[in-house]
Amino acid sequence: MPTATREFTAAWENFFRTTRRMRARAGRVPIAGLSLSQFQLLEALRTADELTVGELADAAGVAAPSATRMLDCLAREGHVERRHSETDRRAVLVSLTPGGREAVEEAHERAERFRRSVFESLEPEEREQAAALLRRLTEVLEEQMP
Repeated sequence: MPTATREFTAAWENFFRTTRRMRARAGRVPIAGLSLSQFQLLEALRTADELTVGELADAAGVAAPSATRMLDCLAREGHVERRHSETDRRAVLVSLTPGGREAVEEAHERAERFRRSVFESLEPEEREQAAALLRRLTEVLEEQMP
């Protein structure tokens, strides 16, 4: 295996190991009363009045049954409201309550502060490279998905 391939593989594994540890830690410490998974599920509602369970699941990258279970909990906690669609009785529409919107906005602001601190930790020339490389890796990974 060529050296560049070995180095890429090692860097890839280290990066994803670190992100898994960070996600695990973030999942144990709620932000604004939301777990990381709950925030990721609801984040799409920051820019939409309401979305279907399927749309939320797709945006968060989870299966619809997982989204439904999370939404059950979020509804009990008063963060979301659900109603059946008037045009498609099978579809359930989800919207944020005022308290849910406040929690999502607070969690979003904290996530943005964290991303900014990571970005600002990079050297100026690394910042431009990082954004371009992350965009390209996203494209490649999307192309590789079955």
